[in-house]
Amino acid sequence: MKQTFLRQQLVVLGIFGMLLLNLAGHAAQAGKEFSLPALQKDIESRYDGVAHITAEKLAEQIRQSPGAVVLFDVREVGEFNVSHIPGAIQVAPNIWHSPFMRKYGAALKGKTVIFYCSVGVRSSKLARYVQEAAKKAGATNVANLQYGIFGWHNETRPLVDNNKATRLVHPYDKHWGKLVSKSELTSYKPAK
Repeated sequence: MKQTFLRQQLVVLGIFGMLLLNLAGHAAQAGKEFSLPALQKDIESRYDGVAHITAEKLAEQIRQSPGAVVLFDVREVGEFNVSHIPGAIQVAPNIWHSPFMRKYGAALKGKTVIFYCSVGVRSSKLARYVQEAAKKAGATNVANLQYGIFGWHNETRPLVDNNKATRLVHPYDKHWGKLVSKSELTSYKPAK
């Protein structure tokens, strides 16, 4: 039983890894540079039907009506612990529709719901997966943060770890970390 569960987990992780590699490979094969704008274009074509919001517009919405926005950070706990957008709620990238709605559905009524991850793949996937149910639960809008937390970080917008403000961001790995404009501000562990 335990071995079956572990095998299933490895399959899920393998599929997720292949999707990420496929996304990067698709951009490279198409002659595009490996950049946040190129990835964003690919993400928008793969996840049609998902709205996207710029960091500038999101920051403005938060500034004007902080209680009207619910942010979901769709990265692993270790990534979230290094830094996240203030007020964000961490959700597992592989969360199922029903548990997500059971846990968060009531908090969505009358809110703008924004999902983000490192660059937008995991968050666009979850946004597409739950957007219909979120709107039925009363969400006024559901969107993915364009360029993810990497774009937010590159624009030097505020980030926090579990205790305080930070300038660090988790790079996901060496390859994806190349999309962070200041590599010296990447870390796999929270600041001490």
